[in-house]
Amino acid sequence: MTKPGRNDPCPCGSGKKYKRCCLAQQVAPVASLNWQKMRRTEGELVHILLKHVDRFYGSEAIAEAWDEFSLWNDLPMDPESEPELDTIFLPWFVFNWTPDNAEIDEAQHLPEMQVAMHYLKQKGPQADSFYRRFIEEACAQPYSFFQVTDTDPGRSLSLKDLLLGREITVHERQASTTLKRGDIIFTRIITMDDASIMVGCAPIVIPPAYLNDFIDMRENMAEALPDYGPEFLHEYDIELRSLYYGIREALHNPSLPELQNTDGDPLQPTKLYYTLKCTPHEALDALATLSMMDTDEFIQEGKFDEQGALVSIEFPWLKRGNAQQKSWDNTVMGHITINGEQLTIDVNSQQRADAVKRKIKRRLGSRAQYRNAVIQSVEKMLEEMQNSPAAMQGETSSDNDDLMMHPEIQEKIKAMAEQHWKDWLDTPIPALKDQTPREAAKSRIGRERLDALFLQFEQYAGQEPQPFEPDIDALRHSLGLS
Repeated sequence: MTKPGRNDPCPCGSGKKYKRCCLAQQVAPVASLNWQKMRRTEGELVHILLKHVDRFYGSEAIAEAWDEFSLWNDLPMDPESEPELDTIFLPWFVFNWTPDNAEIDEAQHLPEMQVAMHYLKQKGPQADSFYRRFIEEACAQPYSFFQVTDTDPGRSLSLKDLLLGREITVHERQASTTLKRGDIIFTRIITMDDASIMVGCAPIVIPPAYLNDFIDMRENMAEALPDYGPEFLHEYDIELRSLYYGIREALHNPSLPELQNTDGDPLQPTKLYYTLKCTPHEALDALATLSMMDTDEFIQEGKFDEQGALVSIEFPWLKRGNAQQKSWDNTVMGHITINGEQLTIDVNSQQRADAVKRKIKRRLGSRAQYRNAVIQSVEKMLEEMQNSPAAMQGETSSDNDDLMMHPEIQEKIKAMAEQHWKDWLDTPIPALKDQTPREAAKSRIGRERLDALFLQFEQYAGQEPQPFEPDIDALRHSLGLS
């Protein structure tokens, strides 16, 4: 009988892959013992090496190393505000840090080698053989950024090294229950006797939206040295931490996105005020074409006085088509309100404000006297939306809910969603370096960026399907990536 492959169905009939069923049970005892020994050795060695530091490097060494690790940013050595201190710094300190004696008197020079290697030098042949192997492997392996490709909760993580391209599975109980496919971590991996573990992992989990940063770094390093390997990453140690801390800052203190309207203009909510020197009906006759409708089509929506004269009316300013959404029939450019002697126009950008002012002048001339414009900050607009009673209480319009239940409306939304994702295939995407998905699918790096984008879609998907949620399998098939 032919032995099943790792990814073949298990012959026991469980329905699981062979590697996750009988094969896992066969190798688990040995791997588990070795994994546990490595974890125990890591804890013992860090304790031993910190004592070695006190004896041979002095009490100031750890503070000097922390300054270097944190890129000389004067960060406090406080694990509450700087969780890196306990999670990644200590392993980096004993296995990576080398003292800089350049500005120190020769009499005060510290050993210019990693703490762990100096420990082995002092111990000589008396050093425990497993300790020696662990130290040599830990000192040889650089830190890198790894993306989670699969998880076996409570047991292991499958990871891809974003800078070296290697794929590796590590034994990891806790992180394998919290990390998701697509997450990125900053860590070092060591392997001994076919068992791999992480030794020093940064606490911040990086979302897949940042994958382009690592692709760019990898390509820059490849330009500098086409065949670079682990040793080169040791040389890039500061650059790697700089990227990590930059992403940490962006995640902790996100800046407002550069919001744009559907024309691509920067968002700037603006209300224009005019005084009318004509009747509301005359103003409506002059401006009705901005709605792309005849006056008779919507005048009944207005309010009238007892004599039947128009007092007030609201209507949209529309234009045909849309610059970003090719499937849209028109674009709402703003809202026009005529109320007695006052004319107001609400728009969401400076460009639209300038455009409608020109249109008002052409259509009404001296019959509309421009008074002023009130510009609202985007931050204020978002704050008002967030603090509105409906938003605070999670209220939704029952009329809107009822409307969405109509089969005709659902069918229309479905058709709009299908058209949106069809157009998306040929739309330049910033995350793809302004390539369209079809263009990106033609190159190795483009496909890698597409995979990152699909992982973002996957992570952002809610438990309940949404009308415009992408069908990732269908998109992959359309791009030839199935």
